[in-house]
Amino acid sequence: MKIAMDGPAARWTEAYPLGNGRIGAMVRSDPVVSRFQLNEDSCWSGSPATAAGNRRDDGLRGGPEELARIRAALAAGDHAAATRAEHTLQRGYAQAYQPLADLLLESGPEAAEARTRRVLDLAEATAETRWERPGGTVLERSFVSGPDEVLHIERSAGGASLGDLRIRVTTPHPAAVPSVRADELRLSVRMPTDALRTGKQESLEYDDAPGAAVTAVLLARVEHDGTASAEPADGTVLVTGATRLRLVLAVRTDSRGAQEVPHGEVGRLEADARATVEAALARSAPELASRHRRAHRELWDRTSLSLVPANPGGPERSDGPGMTEGTADPEGATRPAGSDAAPAPIELPALQQRTAEDGDTRLLAQLVVAYGRYLLISSSRPGTLPANLQGLWNEKLLPPWRSNYTTNINLEMNYWPAELAGLPECREPLLDWIEDLAGSGERTASAVYGLPGWTAHHNSDRWAFSPPVGDGAFDPVWSMWPLAGAWLCRHLREAWEFSADDEVLRRAWPILLGAARFLEAWLVEVRPGELGTSPSTSPENRFRLPDGTTTGLTTSTTADLAMIRDQFGTTLLAAEVLGIDDPLLSRLRKALERLPRRERIDGAGRIAEWDREREDEDPHHRHQSHLYSLLPGDTITPEDRELADAARRSLEDRGPDSTGWSLAWRVGLWARLGDAEGAHRALRTFLAPVEDPDAPGPHGPAGLYANLFCAHPPFQIDGNLGVTAAVLEMIVQSHAGVVRLLPALPDHWRDGQLRGVRLRGGMTLDLRWRDGAATELTLVGPPGRTVTLWHGGRVTTVTLDEDGRLAGPAAEVLG
Repeated sequence: MKIAMDGPAARWTEAYPLGNGRIGAMVRSDPVVSRFQLNEDSCWSGSPATAAGNRRDDGLRGGPEELARIRAALAAGDHAAATRAEHTLQRGYAQAYQPLADLLLESGPEAAEARTRRVLDLAEATAETRWERPGGTVLERSFVSGPDEVLHIERSAGGASLGDLRIRVTTPHPAAVPSVRADELRLSVRMPTDALRTGKQESLEYDDAPGAAVTAVLLARVEHDGTASAEPADGTVLVTGATRLRLVLAVRTDSRGAQEVPHGEVGRLEADARATVEAALARSAPELASRHRRAHRELWDRTSLSLVPANPGGPERSDGPGMTEGTADPEGATRPAGSDAAPAPIELPALQQRTAEDGDTRLLAQLVVAYGRYLLISSSRPGTLPANLQGLWNEKLLPPWRSNYTTNINLEMNYWPAELAGLPECREPLLDWIEDLAGSGERTASAVYGLPGWTAHHNSDRWAFSPPVGDGAFDPVWSMWPLAGAWLCRHLREAWEFSADDEVLRRAWPILLGAARFLEAWLVEVRPGELGTSPSTSPENRFRLPDGTTTGLTTSTTADLAMIRDQFGTTLLAAEVLGIDDPLLSRLRKALERLPRRERIDGAGRIAEWDREREDEDPHHRHQSHLYSLLPGDTITPEDRELADAARRSLEDRGPDSTGWSLAWRVGLWARLGDAEGAHRALRTFLAPVEDPDAPGPHGPAGLYANLFCAHPPFQIDGNLGVTAAVLEMIVQSHAGVVRLLPALPDHWRDGQLRGVRLRGGMTLDLRWRDGAATELTLVGPPGRTVTLWHGGRVTTVTLDEDGRLAGPAAEVLG
């Protein structure tokens, strides 16, 4: 799959993303100034020594006494007093993900006449730009290598001169030291020591205190066949008379762990970066490209979705002949191995416009699944940090919502496609980070609530911030939500379910047990014989009180109870599988008997969101946390007609429009209900083309920007990744012990093929369908595995053979 656009990227949301999980680059492709906006995943403000939640108490009281006051106020119906008491528990704010630098390749003003054509090859993870100018064609190819940990750029002009080329590195950070020599650019950058907030005003603070901030060193080396000179005054390397140029860039930081204070030794970082660059340059460009492709394709090639034939017509066009590996195309740069004729790329934004006009979503849906897989591979690899709100890519010093880890849906949604889409390794950074969060969360559980186990709230960061967010006056709808641990434990369970590897569960056991300890201690008796939560919120939502004021602070929201039931169930299952006995387990079983066993249905026939009949402040709210048991949970299924119908009514009343990530969630919710029309309606809204207003904050319509980034707005990557999982679940689902084939297939997706999709139980599936019915399937998994298959309303039980396979025409397999 290739996507293409004519003209340079006028906005950040038109640029192409590259990444290896650690180093990210946004490629703009301007013929006069070719800009690579750079990120490194550990470049955050703050440090373990300065980050909120790790430092002094800041004069806030908090503690078990204030928790008791909150509970007493809620029991008395005094929401204002409960809010005032909750303010004393707030412990500051999570830190902000930072941009690193811009790499600029500047040509002369005559280059402005060039016609720009740029392509992003998702299968090769390579960006290519062609500038057609009066003197000939200039070609630039770039990628970020996982194996060699460098950004690699080649530029050539088919034997002609590239003209004068000025290369420099800039950064928006004030604490930076650049240096250049004839073939090398170096930049050391110190990140902010704190991201501050006063009311709604945000700012950054810099200082030079040891260990107070992350230091990064960027080093780039240039190879060429021309003449180069260094211009230290403006930090530029000037290359003249070259017909070919190769640039290799590495980054090293001193951020090593959530609780490891940065060492600040620039010389040490520079030596590491130089060694990385030299090792990369010791390999030829074709070899480096081949190593990069192999690593990417090992992940990429596992899973694919086809809803339309190759090159189905329309605005796609050929991008010229391919070349064999290790050769050069007419412009001289290394071309990846391929067929004699390269497939035509998909033209953007023409495809988005055409889809909006004719309603045929097949090609764009197929593309957003491929793009979501590409983004997850590029932003989350073993050994890196998890993908944040913007994945790996951010150009702002104060990005929207600090581009942090928002744990009341967004971080979790980032990883919904990891298992299903054949990328379990890409979930590893999340599992690693949860271990860090659990460590921080033990301190929070004890200091803030006086309770055992671990907890976390709705915002976190590289330093595993876990307390309630706020400065003592923040709205509890954001700060008072100690259920992040419960939701994140769902990922631990799914990592085990999809892998069928008990060692995954064994690693997760301390995390599960610690979260369960906190949640069991958090429960209180809300009515005689009934346990619940107090205080409680339904993430970011509010309701009206009789006096007309609004609040989100209450007791026993549906989301709280669903997540706690889910977490207790996971912990008990893990103990059974692993043969573990712990005194807590009997208490969990007793607690489950005293919790409401299923969702309440309100007077309007919906899944109730609140503990009693309430009037929503916003009936169309973006969060659907009260539907947790439908997705990501698995206890509401179409077979439970009463709850399924109530969930359907809840979705209908939420309305057709929402933010980008919320629409992705709704696609998945409708798919879980087996409602193809509802899922497709939400998907069409999600796929709508939108203009980037170049301003932060939730405003304007949701949809897709020109480069297919999801518009909240502004950009949030969870929408891209969530919709990837949702579209796949329109075609196959494997939760609740049943493999459902084509459960929510739109009428015009009549024919298609899904290859390599992962299922719970350690299985993979290949599926073909025609005229809306399965025609051929292959299941691979543990030998002797019994599988319950659902298709078209019929249920069949099959068994994998001694080789762990079941394959054949669907009519035979399904009986």
